[in-house]
Amino acid sequence: MAEKKILIVVPPRDFESQEYEIARRVWEDRGYKVSVASLGRGIATSEDGYSVPVDVSVKDVKYYDYDAIVFIGGEGARLLFDDKDVQKLAKDAKYKTLGATGNAAIILALAGVLEGKKATAPIDVAGWLIDKGAAFTGRPFEIDGKVFTLQDPMGTEYFANALAKALN
Repeated sequence: MAEKKILIVVPPRDFESQEYEIARRVWEDRGYKVSVASLGRGIATSEDGYSVPVDVSVKDVKYYDYDAIVFIGGEGARLLFDDKDVQKLAKDAKYKTLGATGNAAIILALAGVLEGKKATAPIDVAGWLIDKGAAFTGRPFEIDGKVFTLQDPMGTEYFANALAKALN
């Protein structure tokens, strides 16, 4: 079996480190190759000062090189909402396994990926999802087809394991 590859997309600053750290640990423990993308190469820094190396710039990502693409939320995710390369990546990968944690679900909504799908996110961003045709559930975690959304960091391990199971 070929090695499965997961791309984690983080904003350059102020991403949710708990979601990132737990998800990455779960996937690497299962033997998946995990890469990190952001708006540029170098280092991305979480809301609490945790730094991660960025392997590839979003503009250089080839979505077909990955089995799953996951967008990590946090205050900095707002930097990704209007980025044309981030939108293109989400649109191009809409038939892949996709995930979004917290407010990063807005990225999937803006790309049209959540139209007609059940999704969750923090309640304060529910309007964004509904406006783009998602069926907002408000549940801690939601799976609809190959789309995985997470409301808050508390369910990250469940989210990461469910996504990994879907890749097998």
